[in-house]
Amino acid sequence: MVTARLLIDCVEKDDRLGPYERIRGVGGPNLPGVAPPDSPRLVSALQRRGVAIRDRPRWRLPIEDAVRGVVDGKWAFFIQGVYDTVDIQVATSPSGVLYLRTETDHDTPDELLFLPSCR
Repeated sequence: MVTARLLIDCVEKDDRLGPYERIRGVGGPNLPGVAPPDSPRLVSALQRRGVAIRDRPRWRLPIEDAVRGVVDGKWAFFIQGVYDTVDIQVATSPSGVLYLRTETDHDTPDELLFLPSCR
């Protein structure tokens, strides 16, 4: 069961690496009513109990954590295109590395690589 659906609107990338390893992290805005994926467990537990704790306006995750969260069913990611919403899925590179790509990408994570860099 997916617990949160999160918008990715920026990526951290290393242009020295190949397209499957280039994305090093993803980020996005905290959405109302959705716990940010980078929130510490203690903060999440306190918020569930009704303690008012203010979240940062944005979240950021290393790519390994984002992939693991999708595989484990914790999160579902999407990007907002010009005309529609595009879901993110986990794929396996030719060398066996798990990576994120949009459902419209044929092989490499082109749509994600076009997103701006996280600040």
